[in-house]
This record gives sequence, C-alpha cells and structure tokens, in this order.
Amino acid sequence: MDRVKSKHKMRHDLAEIPANDTARTALSVALSMQTPPLTLKQASRAIGRNDAYLHQYLNRGSPRHLPEAIRYQLAAILGVDQATLAHHDSLPKGARNADISHTATNSAPLGLQTMSSVPFLDIHASAGGGTLVDASADTATAALAFPRSWLRKISPSKTDALKLITISGDSMAPVLEHGDTVMLDTDQTRPTPPGIFILHDGLGLVAKRIELVPSTSPQTLRICSENQAYTNYQRTIDEVQIIGRVVWFARNL
Repeated sequence: MDRVKSKHKMRHDLAEIPANDTARTALSVALSMQTPPLTLKQASRAIGRNDAYLHQYLNRGSPRHLPEAIRYQLAAILGVDQATLAHHDSLPKGARNADISHTATNSAPLGLQTMSSVPFLDIHASAGGGTLVDASADTATAALAFPRSWLRKISPSKTDALKLITISGDSMAPVLEHGDTVMLDTDQTRPTPPGIFILHDGLGLVAKRIELVPSTSPQTLRICSENQAYTNYQRTIDEVQIIGRVVWFARNL
C-alpha cells in the first residue's frame, strides 16, 4: 500500500465531514493514525461489509449512524472507545452526556496509543519438505494492529521484533495447518526452552519443533515435525539460521 496516497485519502475524507459530526471525524482520524494508515476499503472488509461501506458512511451519510455491532468491531480494530464512533442518539440515554463530553474533550489521542502494528511479511514458511525462500526478502506487505498489553503477555520482546508470516504445508499438522498465520518473536533465536520455530535449514524456510540435543559437539539441533508422515532430522546449530520462535497463530474457520 502506498502510504503517502493513503494519508492523502484520509485527509480528503476528513475535509468532507462537517465539523460538528464528531463520530465520522473520529473514525476518519482513527483510520489515518494507524501504522500504516488503514484504508476505508480495508476497514470495510475487516468488519465483513462490502468494500464501499465506510466510504459511503463517511462521504454520503449512508448509513446515517453506524450500528452498535459495527461500532464495537471498529473500536476493537482501531483501539478506540466505541463511544467515539457513536452519534448522540446512538448511545443509551444514561451514557450520552458522560461519554460524549469525554469524547469531545479527549478525542485527540483516541486511545490509539494502546495499539501496535505487527508487519505481515511476504514469505511463506513451509510446514513440509522446505521451500527455497530467501529469508532476507522479508518485505512487509501489510500489518495487523494488536493491543500492546496483549502483545506483552505473549512475548517479552519489543514490538519491533514481532513479525507475521503464513504457513505452507502439513508437516506441523494438526498443531499448525496449511494457511495458518503465525507470529514470530525474532529476538528468540535459541531453542531453550524447546518450541516451534521458523528456521532456514539449508534447504528452505521451514516451521518445525526444535530442541538442543544434549552433550553434542558441535552443538546439534533435533528438528521435528508434528505430522508422523514426515521424518525428523538433525542439524548442527551452525548449519541452520533460526529466524524466530512462534508465539501465536491464527486460523480461518
């Protein structure tokens, strides 16, 4: 995505929104403050609507108000309070004065400081026999936003060390399936304790469970698949490049 064009588009959206329409203004600002900025098309898809849904909402006033379920979805994605995306008559009566007055005086940060973006790399780790992939060609093609407090729970490393990639193959099934998205901690490149790592084993970039073999010199790794149809093997630690430990995964239903 062209970040310069994306930011320009967000400013254009803001310019067309009436100054007193705090809900639409809050949404447009929140989208533009993502890193990289989230387009209206991307956000519409993320909430399961057609590509033009949020463009029509911001620029054509349709729908007039965002449904409550949509507000909560967007709030979770953008790291904002759903009340900032609500019009006065969309909130429960008892919540209007407190929530809207809070929004009016504290709308600039929008809670976005609580989110961090993790880049999605354009590489596939083979959960199979290995594929010839240049691990240095890790160009980020997209990013997903996660709550920082949640990221701290799954990894002690800084957010910059976290990357997302896609699994290809079935050697790690049923733990990791073909098409799964995994998050790597690239600061964790030593298998102590053992775990699932992404590594280059000399033949390709693979997802495997690895552990140190005790009392070996040179130090040796045991590289294992979860799928028993695949053979386990060993490499000396100097023969492989460990990219990072898998700390989280996601799967389509």
